[in-house]
Amino acid sequence: MVSIIVFSIISLIIFIYTFLRMLKDNNSNYLFALIPEFLGIAIDFLCIFFSYEPNIAVFIVMYFLSVILPITIIILEKNDIRLLEILNIYKSKYFEKKNDKEQAKRYLLKNIKQFPNSYLSHKYLGEWYEKNNELEKAEDEFLKSIEIKPNKYENYLKLANVYNEDKKAEQAIYILREVLKKKNDYLDASICLGNILYDSEMFKEAIIVFQDALKFNPGEYKLYYYMGMTYTRLNDFPNAKECYQKAATINSISNIANLNLGQISLIFKDYDEAEKYFMECIENDDEEVQANAYYYLAKIKLINNEIHLGIQYANIAIEIEPKLIHRMEKDTYFAAILGKLKNKEDRELKTNLSKNDEKIIDYLDKTYGVVQTLTSNKEKSEIVNEERERE
Repeated sequence: MVSIIVFSIISLIIFIYTFLRMLKDNNSNYLFALIPEFLGIAIDFLCIFFSYEPNIAVFIVMYFLSVILPITIIILEKNDIRLLEILNIYKSKYFEKKNDKEQAKRYLLKNIKQFPNSYLSHKYLGEWYEKNNELEKAEDEFLKSIEIKPNKYENYLKLANVYNEDKKAEQAIYILREVLKKKNDYLDASICLGNILYDSEMFKEAIIVFQDALKFNPGEYKLYYYMGMTYTRLNDFPNAKECYQKAATINSISNIANLNLGQISLIFKDYDEAEKYFMECIENDDEEVQANAYYYLAKIKLINNEIHLGIQYANIAIEIEPKLIHRMEKDTYFAAILGKLKNKEDRELKTNLSKNDEKIIDYLDKTYGVVQTLTSNKEKSEIVNEERERE
C-alpha cells in the first residue's frame, strides 16, 4: 500500500499545480489535464478506501491518467501547443484530403479566433492560402507567424516563396538575404535565394549565393547542379561542365546532370564523350531524361552515318515521348529518316523535372543549333573563299 500512498501524493500535487495554472493563465484547456487526473485520483482513492492492492494493469491506467497525460498536456501548453488546437488542425487536414477546402479553412479560422497568437494555426492557414492562390492573405499569415516566433526561420522561407509567387521578387530577395545574415549556413534559404535570382536573370549574383552556400555544404548535389544551370545561362560552358560533373558524381541517380553534360559535349563536338553521358541516362527512371537521351543518341548515330542505329534510337525516343517527332521534323539531321519513324499517340510522361530543368535542356539544344548554324555558315564561307582564290 506504500506505493499507492506515494502515488496519491504525487498525483494530488500534479492536480493542484494544474488547477492553479488554469486559474493563473485563465486557460480552460487545462481541463483536458484535470479531468483524466481526477479520474486517476478517484480510482486511486477507491483502492485505498477498499484496501485493494491494484494489479499492474490498474496501476498503469492510474499512472497514465494522473501523471503521464497531465504532465504531457502541461508541457504542450507551455510550448503553446493545445490539444483542442491540434484537434482542429487535424480536422482541417482531414477535410483538405477530402477536397473540402472551405471546411478545412473553417477549422483553422476557428483556432485563430480562439487562440489569436497561435503560431501553428497562422502557419497552417498561410499554407492553406498559398495552396489556394490567395497570396496576399498567405503573406499576412506568414508575417503573423514570424511575429509570434521570430526564430523559426522556415517561415521566412515560406514568406519569400509566396512573395516570389506573387511577383514580388525584390521583397523575397531582401528577406532571404536578411535570414542568411543571421543564419549563413541555412541551405534551403541559399537555394531559394539563388533560384529566385536565377529566375530574375541575375545570374552572377546567383553564382555568388551558391558559392557561399558551398562553404557550409561542400557535398550538396543541388548546389553544384544549380551552379551548372546558372553557368549554362552565362554561356560559361567549361564551368558549367565542371559543376555538372561534380553533381553527377555526388548523385549518380539523378541523371539530369549527365544529360546536360552530354548536351555540352555535343556543343563542343565531342561525340564520344556525349554518347557516354547519354548512355548513362537511358537507365534513368525519369522518362523525360530517357527520351532526350535517346533523341541525342539518335542524332550522334546519324552524324556518324550509323543510319540503322539512328532510326532505332529515334523510334525509342518517340515511343517514350511522342512529341519529339516535331523536334526531329525541324532538325536537318533527321530529314533523311523521317519516313522510317513511327508516329505515336501523345502520352503523359513520368517525370520529376522542374520547369527550369526543362528550360536548360531546351536552352542547350538551341545553343547547339546556333553553334551548328554558325559552323555550317563558316564552312560555306571558307568553301566560297577557296573557290574565289582558284578563280
